[in-house]
Amino acid sequence: ITVATVLLSVPLATAKKQPDVPSGAVPAQLLTAKKVFISYGESDADPGAPDLTYHEFYGLMKSWGKFELTSAPADADLVFEIRFLSGISDSQLRLSIVDPKTHVVLWPFIQHVENSSRETGRRKKFDEAMSDLLDDVKRVTSQPAAANK
Repeated sequence: ITVATVLLSVPLATAKKQPDVPSGAVPAQLLTAKKVFISYGESDADPGAPDLTYHEFYGLMKSWGKFELTSAPADADLVFEIRFLSGISDSQLRLSIVDPKTHVVLWPFIQHVENSSRETGRRKKFDEAMSDLLDDVKRVTSQPAAANK
């Protein structure tokens, strides 16, 4: 019984191991940018306040301090286009980081916002999703240069 157990567990252990997936390079602009323009993309009704998505994201980016926020896309190294899309079971915060010269999306982000029946619950879920979105941006834009080769 012991031998059979060992022989049967070896293929299971081997089958569970996932192959290593090589990581792609992060676009250089994401790692070298100094100036950012924040654009408010086409959005559904924001939870709780008009233009909440834009204002909250702008405030979080400003308090982070990594980038200088510009008032015109022509003055920026990157454009961060933020939008809120409401849904039946959940809503989404979508952020696209765009090269202002080529208009190519360099990196997309989607953060799900759980729905809640109470207004305070909706706002709490929104704030949590916004914080998670900023954490994702920090992770991608703050990678060490050696890891990007």
